[in-house]
Amino acid sequence: MLRRVISDSIWEQLKNAMRAKGCHRWRNDRDVMEAILWKLRTGAPWRDIPAELCPWKTAYNRFNRWAKKGLWEKFF
Repeated sequence: MLRRVISDSIWEQLKNAMRAKGCHRWRNDRDVMEAILWKLRTGAPWRDIPAELCPWKTAYNRFNRWAKKGLWEKFF
């Protein structure tokens, strides 16, 4: 089992910011966000993202889509 890093209170804030930027999708965005943070935290290749979070391609595509919408600048 993977250690999750996004608390419920932080997730509510992130989710609201994502909706404001038009970044809310049908798949569990929290799992995708956890996968992206796992990749950034570990420095591992995209393909090594644990499947229990989401498919690596989903995380990769969502990361790029959110970057184009300016989501990462809003968070960091």
